[in-house]
Formats: sequence, structure tokens, C-alpha cells
Amino acid sequence: MRILLGVHQFFPNHYTGTERYVLNLAKQLQRMGHFVRVLTYAFREDHDSQEEHSSGLLFREYSYEGVPVISLKHRQQPDDLTFVFDFMDMDIYGKVRELFEIGDYDLYHCAHPLRIASSIKAARDSGVKVVLMVTDYFMMCPMGIMLRPDNSLCDGPDGGQKCLKYCFPQVDDARMQRRIADANMLLDCCDYLLSPSQFLITLFDRAGFIPADRFILSRHGFDYTRKRNYSTNGRQEIVRFGYIGTIQYHKGVHIMVEAFKKSQYRNIRLEVWGGCFHEIDYRNNLLKSSEDDSRIEFKGAYGFNNIEAVLEPIDMVIVPSVWYENAPLTITTSLAYGIPVLTSDIGGMSEMIVDGENGLTFRAGDPDDLAKKIDLIAAHPERLNDFKRNIRYPIRVEEEAFNTELIYRELLS
Repeated sequence: MRILLGVHQFFPNHYTGTERYVLNLAKQLQRMGHFVRVLTYAFREDHDSQEEHSSGLLFREYSYEGVPVISLKHRQQPDDLTFVFDFMDMDIYGKVRELFEIGDYDLYHCAHPLRIASSIKAARDSGVKVVLMVTDYFMMCPMGIMLRPDNSLCDGPDGGQKCLKYCFPQVDDARMQRRIADANMLLDCCDYLLSPSQFLITLFDRAGFIPADRFILSRHGFDYTRKRNYSTNGRQEIVRFGYIGTIQYHKGVHIMVEAFKKSQYRNIRLEVWGGCFHEIDYRNNLLKSSEDDSRIEFKGAYGFNNIEAVLEPIDMVIVPSVWYENAPLTITTSLAYGIPVLTSDIGGMSEMIVDGENGLTFRAGDPDDLAKKIDLIAAHPERLNDFKRNIRYPIRVEEEAFNTELIYRELLS
């Protein structure tokens, strides 16, 4: 098969969960004999070497770890496209139509529609089958994470009225309704919808946006070829908690730091790994608030290819997100290495971690409850070995790719 994988941003400058999902899937599909290319948007990247295209886009081809990539970027549009309200972009649409016409692709698999949503319609209009992996809530929530400006969780757009009331008072109803209409149109262009968590499926269904029977549950796999001989047993007196991810507000890093500072135990340490992207003030405030606690150490950014060295000293990983995360790469990776997880009790996180079995959960956004769970482990570190024995390891990336290939074959047949 000839497969185009679309994603809103990609390596080497962007390397969080969705990008890793695309890279792992692309490489494994290549091993299975398929031709795979990635389509992405050059978000905040140096594009001096890109060729100008008549569509008003900058266009560049490169390769990352053996995977060919096509990168698009607007020539005139501002570089900061962290947030994009609308779906359709005719420059993107036109260029992707051209790619499908000359590329002879059998299938288009979009992993995230941010910035490149028009590619879904371009694929359908070119007669190409379309699969969409729904990794967050962007199709019904312009913010993507169902989190309002006051940091309260949202249960659905209510026909866009909650969006206008809580998040976008500056947007008129006509534009909101156009976004909803475009979302429905794009969803109609998709032959199959995939989700990495049952929670996401249920939330879309309850919000009346996408019925549950349109989804296929497709769990993310882990590339175990990167895992060498590795053991986390036999820890000493100090219990080391770790955070691995981006330092951003919706990731709840402030909840974790506050909870850790509440603990009076001296036999615990916290290693915080990750970059902050554009939330520099948020990171600096965290650094300042924790500078009087020698148990907390900010370690800086890390490379996923070096994740084994990062995790080696960690006894328990904390995932304190304050939004409905679906299938965090952090949890998948931690479990693959046999490390228990302490996570918020919402979203797909509570599907992956069963409280008291393979880790612990705490009330999302509640530093007092998180502090109690940290204290529990500090007082009874032997509980960690009980959790480790109950870990159910994530599926292999080979199995994920095989299951995805079955979906492709059924679709094309």
C-alpha cells in the first residue's frame, strides 16, 4: 500500500505523543513492506531552505529516521499557529490535492487535523480512503483540551454556545456555526475514526458530536526494541518520583510541585524532565516556587531516544494532568519499563492506571490528595513492588501496526 500519514507537526522539532505515534507507525509499516510518507506543517521552524510554491505555501521534503516527510508552511501567515480556530484552508487544500493526484496514494491516515484539516477533504475529493485518529477533542473543542480559561473542565460545546460563553466571547455565532459545520463535513469525509481510549469515545458520544459506533478503539503500542536489560527492583532508602513530559499548565506540573512541597517526608525526591515550549513564564514560576525545596530538581529537556537513562533512577512516575488526557505516551512508556504511575483520575489516564493495582490515582487538580498519595509511598515504599507485579505491559508497536494494517485492508477491500 501507498500511505500518507498526516500530522499537525513532526520531528525533529516536535516530538511529543502524537508525533511519536506517527513515527512509530510509519517505521513499522515500512518494515511491513508499505510505502509511507508523512505530511506535516512546519510550525515554528526555520524554513529558509524551503521552496516557494505557487499556492502561497512553502514546501520542503526531508527524511527523518528513514521516513520521507513533506512539510508545508504559509509564506505570509504569522509563524505562531499554536492555536487555530477554523478548519478549512484553501492553500493547504490545493497543495494536498496536488500531492494526491501525483502520489498515487491508496489511503490517507490523519493523526491530528490542527493546521492541516483541509487535507482530509483533499483526500476525499481525490478519491482516497481516509482514516482519522482522534487523539484529543479538537474536532468539537477549538481549544482541543476541553479546558476553559478558568481551568474548569468542559463537558461539551452544546452546539457551540458554551464555546462562545466561556472561551470565545469575541467570536460571532456565524463563525462558530461554520466551524461546527466544517467539523461535521470533515468527519463525513472519514471512512474510519480511531481512538486510543474508550473515554474519548464516550465523551464525544455524550456531547452529541460523534456517535460511539463510528469509532474503532485502537490502543497505542510501544517500541520494545529500544528497551535493553532493565530493572527497577531493589531500590534503596530514597524514593524517586519523576515527571517526564512538557512543562505546561494543562499538564498540571504546578499541582505536582505544590503537592510535593506539602509532604514532610525527607526520603523522597522529584525529578522534573521536559521543555516548556512557549510557556516560559509558567516554567520560571515553578522554578522559583520550588527553589527552597532541595528535594525537587528540574532536569531540563530530554530526548526520547535517551528515555531509558532518564527513567533508570525513577521509582514512580507522576502524571498530574488537569485535562482529559486520553493515552499519554508518558504512561505507556512508564508501564513498558515496569514503572508504576501516580496519575490524575480523569480521562484515559484512569483507564491505564487502576488505583491500588498498577499504581495510584488522585483527584485531578487536587494537590492535597496528591500529597496524601505521595506520603503513602514515602511511608510504605514496599507498595511499589506490589504495583510492579500487577503491571500489564502495553502492546508492542508491531501489534499496533498489524491491527492498523487490518483496518486499512478492510477499508480498501
